[in-house]
Order: sequence, then C-alpha cells, then structure tokens
Amino acid sequence: MDQTDKEIPEIRLCEVSNEAEAAMVVSLLNEDGVAARSDATGAAPAFGGLPFESGHVILVPASEAHKACAILGRYPHFKDLRNVHEPLD
Repeated sequence: MDQTDKEIPEIRLCEVSNEAEAAMVVSLLNEDGVAARSDATGAAPAFGGLPFESGHVILVPASEAHKACAILGRYPHFKDLRNVHEPLD
C-alpha cells in the first residue's frame, strides 16, 4: 500500500453475514468502480467444530459511500444488509 492509500478516509458501508457474501459485495462494487474491501478472512472452526462467522464489514472510501449504496440498491438480495451507512447528500 502506498502513502496515498492511507490518506483516503474509509467508512463502514455495511455488514454482511459471511465471507462469500462479503466477496460478492466487494466484487459488485469494484466492477462499478468503487474501491471496496472487506475484513473477511477464512472462517475458523469454533472449538474444533463447524466454522463460525460472526459477520464481516464492507469498507469503502467515504467519498464513494453514496455511489456504493446506490449500486447495492439495484440488487434485491442486498436490501437486508445490517448496519448500512446512510450517506448525507
């Protein structure tokens, strides 16, 4: 990461349920030119059992939050995302 990347303020756009959904949201936003990323990493087995995922955060540059919300608004699957950021106009 170069110095200019560190200077761009990011906001928490929303939360998704799992790693697959995080990858899908990031991919959709990236395809439309929004530099999105998530905090998703592979799920770790809880106590040696099934993988446990508590959700993942999607981050975007603050200047692109409105555009990102509009993009996700086109997809009915993403209308129930948690803690969606409401950008001010």
